[in-house]
Parts: sequence; C-alpha cells; structure tokens
Amino acid sequence: MSIRVEAGRFASVSQTFDSGVLIAHHPRNGIRVLTVDPEFDENGNAQIFAVGQSVFEALVASHSATIVWQPNVKHGWTLIYDGRLDPRSPRLEDGATEKDAVTLTMVSGMLHRPSSHADGPDWQWPES
Repeated sequence: MSIRVEAGRFASVSQTFDSGVLIAHHPRNGIRVLTVDPEFDENGNAQIFAVGQSVFEALVASHSATIVWQPNVKHGWTLIYDGRLDPRSPRLEDGATEKDAVTLTMVSGMLHRPSSHADGPDWQWPES
C-alpha cells in the first residue's frame, strides 16, 4: 500500500514524523547511514546539515540517497524520500565544511506500509 507524496507536501508531511535516516551507498565502502532532520523547500529539495565525511563521500560517489522515516505508531506509515545530490550543494564548494548544507533534489516520495499492516491507522494529511 503506497501513497505518493508530492514535492510541495514533503515539508509538512515530514514534520509529522521524528528524525529520518539518510541511506547512501558508497561503491567501495558500502552503505552509510545518518540520522537527519532535513529542511524541505516547496520543490521538495532537502537541505541537510552536519553530514559526516563518510556519508558525504558516499553521496559524491553515487549521487543518490534515500531518507526513511519509520512509523510513529504500530502498523503506521513509513515515509520514503529518494533524492539525488544537487551539484549546487553548498557542501560541494571549495572550502566547505560539515556545517555547510548538502542539498538533495527530490526524485520521488511516498508513504508506504505492507498490506499485512492494513489494520493500522488511515493516513491523515497534515494541515498546510
């Protein structure tokens, strides 16, 4: 069971969850994860701060990342965001540090739960 989340709704929907987990894959070093609280703009682009070096290197190597927010209640909805590293990310500039934002451009977003969890609560869109 999946519900598409439009780019313009990602900011409000993500606020109904706790922190997310950014997942990036480095071709040589494997999966890297980081707990994140992204800031979304109206186009669904995510600004993420304090990205450590190993996660940053994975993003640079693969250009792709997924952020997952786990359900807040039993059999609730999981929020999933797929994005690509924006080449205009402040973190990519010369002299940038971990304090500078990594920007992801939204590729897709959805709320998901398996049909075996259909006894969970219905999704309620947050007030905008």
